[in-house]
Amino acid sequence: MLTVAAGVFGALVIGAWVVVAWGSGRRRPWLLTPVALLVVVLVALAPGWAFLPAAALAAGSFVELVLGSRESPALRTRDADAPLSTERWAAAAAAPFRVALAEPWDVVARPTLRRQYRRLLERQWDVTDRESLLAAIERQMDGLHREPSLDLVVDLAAGVARSRLPREQGGHSTGEQVRLTPEQVGRLRMVTGVAEGDETVIIGAYQWWKSVHVIRLVCGGATLDWLSPVESQTTLRRVASDLQRRYSSWQQLSMAFHAGYLLWPEKGVEGDHGGTDRVWAALGLLTEDTRSPWNLLPWDMPLERVLPETGGQEQETHR
Repeated sequence: MLTVAAGVFGALVIGAWVVVAWGSGRRRPWLLTPVALLVVVLVALAPGWAFLPAAALAAGSFVELVLGSRESPALRTRDADAPLSTERWAAAAAAPFRVALAEPWDVVARPTLRRQYRRLLERQWDVTDRESLLAAIERQMDGLHREPSLDLVVDLAAGVARSRLPREQGGHSTGEQVRLTPEQVGRLRMVTGVAEGDETVIIGAYQWWKSVHVIRLVCGGATLDWLSPVESQTTLRRVASDLQRRYSSWQQLSMAFHAGYLLWPEKGVEGDHGGTDRVWAALGLLTEDTRSPWNLLPWDMPLERVLPETGGQEQETHR
């Protein structure tokens, strides 16, 4: 009787652990594999003792389920050797938000993030279904093309950044301003490559960093099955094409991303976690880590043309 009870309990716990580990997509829960094997061995040899490792396995699975998403930002991929594609390139552009969650940056549809995407889409864009998602994507795209180009003027000595129109358009301030911490000043020096003696740096056309929000909307729609693969790829190609026309390198995108993120009103809601701005930390990883897609993928790669009739793709240089 004890053997049966230990076997049933062990089987349930191991099954729950496999589901949690597989669904998380992280390496850490699989480190409990020896504990699961110990449960199996003890059920056969000493069923009374099998309850102890089974309880430990259940506790580990619960911790991963509850706290796994709070893991420190980490640079992870599903397939580091995957071939170049428009989808992979666009995912790299919005990678900071996935790296902030220690989730693979190169996965567009991520089933384990369904609940999080549902909350995010509703809170930030009032998106609750396919129709409102498509409307939000078009609003974002139209807004980017209608808004005037803006510069971010960073006074490194005073630790202040302010947004303004380019000089050829009058150079008037927009009123948006943010005070920088010493760490943020140091990061901007590093990202822009400004000389140590220079005290002012201008980051041009920074508002186009908002294109990454369209990519996030697409990832959410694909994850929630509100967008077909062809619809997702078509929108990602539009975004990638816009970014490639307006910036000349990943470094320029990184500069714009840093500038825009500093002024983004939502960063206090989405970026902060336990007193640490996870997205800001992820931006640092993507900028500095040699394994980062921002340091590995070619910026001006040819983009793929999506064929709606078949869902297939063929290579086409968009320039």
